[in-house]
Amino acid sequence: MKTRIFLIVVGILALHVPACLPIDEDVDPDDPVAKFLGVWKVNETCSRMNYNVEILQDPGNSAQVLIYNFANTGPGYDPAVGLVVSNTINVYAQTIGEGWTVNGTGTYHSGGSISWNYTLIIQPNEFTCSATYSP
Repeated sequence: MKTRIFLIVVGILALHVPACLPIDEDVDPDDPVAKFLGVWKVNETCSRMNYNVEILQDPGNSAQVLIYNFANTGPGYDPAVGLVVSNTINVYAQTIGEGWTVNGTGTYHSGGSISWNYTLIIQPNEFTCSATYSP
């Protein structure tokens, strides 16, 4: 009888152990920025190249992201800054890379990709580009 009671108590305690595990506090499902964060594979029309970008949350503004290697600027350059509004990243006109001017919009899709339309100006040329970011 004592063994049976012991097994019941252990069984009940075992059901409560997962509830005691810490929750990952870094991921907030209600945060519109969270879905954009990470390393993305890029397929782009302007350079017709494939490359990676990394999107990090801007530590100075929780509604902004930093997009490293945007438009394939290469390592060592400042990131493009984007403002997240719902399922959209807006990259307002700014200079990145070696004096490149960019602006455009990326839209997050429920399948987990981001489609981009942006303008890239590398003096004296202006390009209208599109890209798809895949996880």
